[in-house]
Amino acid sequence: MTTPPRYDDLPRPADDPTGLPLSWGVWGPGDQVGTLNRITDATVAAAREEIRDGRRFNLNLPLDEPFGLALDGAHRRRAAPHPVMVAEEHPGRVTRDDRLDGFWLQASTQWDGLSHFADPTHGFYNHAPLSSIVHGADSRNGIDKALAHGIAGRCVLADLARHFARTGRDWGAMGGRRATAEDLAACLAAQGVALRPGDILLVRTGWLAAFRAAPDAAARHLLIQGEGGARDYSGLDGNEPMWRFLWDAGIAAVAADNPTVEAWPIFPWKPALHLAIARLGLCLGEFFDLEALAADSAASGRFTAFFTAAPLNLRGGIGSPGNALAIR
Repeated sequence: MTTPPRYDDLPRPADDPTGLPLSWGVWGPGDQVGTLNRITDATVAAAREEIRDGRRFNLNLPLDEPFGLALDGAHRRRAAPHPVMVAEEHPGRVTRDDRLDGFWLQASTQWDGLSHFADPTHGFYNHAPLSSIVHGADSRNGIDKALAHGIAGRCVLADLARHFARTGRDWGAMGGRRATAEDLAACLAAQGVALRPGDILLVRTGWLAAFRAAPDAAARHLLIQGEGGARDYSGLDGNEPMWRFLWDAGIAAVAADNPTVEAWPIFPWKPALHLAIARLGLCLGEFFDLEALAADSAASGRFTAFFTAAPLNLRGGIGSPGNALAIR
């Protein structure tokens, strides 16, 4: 694979209301996985050095968290699934089976597929028309394409919550506070870790810790809805300097412990990491459980690990549970 251009060398279409670049065609006209192309055989093979004693860290919330632990209607449509157990008992054979009713694939730890967010002017990533976003074998940009490529390699944890607490920065899970590209770089530098092309960046904002510390369902509901329904999550700044930082660092995917990765709300025609799904092919993951991994990092001083995730093989899937694991 040829080296992708620097961010400032990406084309910017004329008469585009955002003025932002497009990475379409960087990995070929038929590409459907975007920044996951940064994951190569070489980056995965090099990441095996991160496995030293075989300790495993589950990065996935239970499927009923967070929405099942809040009041009804925490999200305008998504909700926790309802498990149904089916029992069969016959002479000499006793079995159980189960299914999930109302299973929203992005209602807990999850990946956003490149078919999740379109650019309002140009459409979905890499010239995929709206009509191509369907379920089935003929779909474009589905989560099955991410699975086929593979999400694995070195992950780097940026523990913003601990970094800001240590440096005295005003920070909280809500309030729409923004961690800039400079903040992110300073956090990584303080942790003594540098990014490499193909890395999966894990960002701990402290949202999940706040959610779990909330005393009851009503308080947890507020951490999803925000005061007056504002949904003002703190997170990464989605403005263009962050696009440039992530692109030029060669990040393959960004996953965070909060509902949206970036600070929320976002606004039409303005830069946002969700808009970068369409324009850069950026792979985003949300609601990742980074608490045990971060505690281990704080104790050991190690902020890297081997990472692997297997999205569901749903043809044309818009998103998927994270199915992610970190190994040290």
